Amino acid sequence: MEKSGIRAAIGTQQVRKIRSDKKHPVLPKLKDDAHRKLKKLALACGISKTKLAEEILTMSVNHIDIINFFQSKYKADEYRIIPIRNQDGTVEY
Repeated sequence: MEKSGIRAAIGTQQVRKIRSDKKHPVLPKLKDDAHRKLKKLALACGISKTKLAEEILTMSVNHIDIINFFQSKYKADEYRIIPIRNQDGTVEY
């Protein structure tokens, strides 16, 4: 009989595969005004606040002007990143 699950993995070299679509929790604290606006926009779009916040953050970290804005605002000189737009439109850094 073959065991599976956590008990089978104890004491073995077996390592779980990492999902390619794994999501990492980020729990921002919003001020009342930002929360109210997020709630209204999510309701208008017919999606959850969490999904909308995820899309806004994803868009922000993939938009060169927004990246440069925050680096300038927080004077990120020592660890400044240089975003590069690829031919397919994706941004890397």
